[in-house]
Amino acid sequence: MRINTNVAALRACYQLNSTDDKLSLSLQKLSSGNKLIDIRENPVGASLSVKMKTQIRNLDRANQNTSDGISVVETAEGALAEIQSMLQRINELSVQGASDTYTDDDRVSIMNEISQIRDEIDRVSTDTDFNTRTLLDGSLARKTYTYQDYAKITYTSTGVNAGEYELLYEATEEKAQLSTGNVTNGSIPEGTIKINGASVEIGENDTLTDIYEKFMEAGEKAGVEITYTGSLTGTASFTFTQIEYGSAYSVNISTSDEIANALGLADKEVKVSGQDGTVVALYGAADDSQFTTSASYSVSGKEITIKDYDGFEMKIEIGEGLTAGSRYRVRSGVTDAGAMTIQVGANEYQEIDIEIPEISSKTLRLDKIRTYTSEGCGNAITISQEAIGYISEIRSRLGAYQNRMEHTVSTLEVTEENMTASLSRIEDVDMADEMTKYTTYNVMSQAATSMLAQANQLPDKVLQLLQ
Repeated sequence: MRINTNVAALRACYQLNSTDDKLSLSLQKLSSGNKLIDIRENPVGASLSVKMKTQIRNLDRANQNTSDGISVVETAEGALAEIQSMLQRINELSVQGASDTYTDDDRVSIMNEISQIRDEIDRVSTDTDFNTRTLLDGSLARKTYTYQDYAKITYTSTGVNAGEYELLYEATEEKAQLSTGNVTNGSIPEGTIKINGASVEIGENDTLTDIYEKFMEAGEKAGVEITYTGSLTGTASFTFTQIEYGSAYSVNISTSDEIANALGLADKEVKVSGQDGTVVALYGAADDSQFTTSASYSVSGKEITIKDYDGFEMKIEIGEGLTAGSRYRVRSGVTDAGAMTIQVGANEYQEIDIEIPEISSKTLRLDKIRTYTSEGCGNAITISQEAIGYISEIRSRLGAYQNRMEHTVSTLEVTEENMTASLSRIEDVDMADEMTKYTTYNVMSQAATSMLAQANQLPDKVLQLLQ
């Protein structure tokens, strides 16, 4: 028997401390609901838990980002719907003015309203924004560039891949132009001359100066520039030049036989059309250009349109100053920069790019509308209908973005839900199982306490030997 070292008490104390540690840990788990209180119990699970928490928070943030992206699309689409409504009004006014039951004064009123609508379309384009990001002014279109000052990419569809594109262009575009013969002052008889439908009333005593001023007024309505050579006080020749390039635009003169003879025209009705530019070739992969052998092109005036499979469409506008008949290489490029990037995933590069081209009266070609004549109204019908179709295509694109992002939101929600369930299995304590353990540890602690008390009394037996 020993009194210096109570081994039984030490062992009971060790068991009591060990049980108390387990009891304390069990209490922490029960009170917090988390079973990863001590990383030593499950180092791998603890590490995985941290990663999953990060992923879940990122998924939640990506979900909010995607919802913001849907709001951006809805804002832009709402503005486009209103622009399309305004285009419908322009189309209606153009159809109204194309009827000759309306006078030129009526058509002036029609043109005034169309001008106001054009201004409103431009205002909507520049003022529609989301969190100060303007949506319709072209700032969300992919950035393009050209190596030449005389060419510019004006439109690319979503089917156009980033890269460089090259073609060979011949400057054969011309404006329609019609000239009269030499006209002596006072030689033009009384009557009516129509310039692209704009009427000029020639009076009996009108001088060449009077006639020129009337030509100028009619030309402004008809989209025709009027110049003269010679002298308005003696003999002069008038030249009528269409302000637009291409075969779609013409100079149309109609009058009586007498006035046609006085002006030196070949007939009482003369029409001269312009000429389009010419694409000589599209360079392909062998020339380090992205155009394929299946690509096709068309030219209207100075605007080139290239189309291909999978929704590929690109428009290139040629500027002024080219030498007629000369050939020019046009090299341009499209980048992936510029579109609004929406982070729709928890990891890098999980993105959706929202691309919205510029919407304005210029890009919709509304600046070419002149409804002062029935012919001008007819042309306006075509332009407004093309603009309506173009807006429909852009709205369709935005609708596709919205549908895609709504599916993305659903995917993110399901992924976040499943990942949260997985994290719960790693991190959350099973209360029933842990309560069972707690009860066991509690009983063991009480038993160990009792046994420690008994062990501490063992040295007292030595005193019996002294009796």
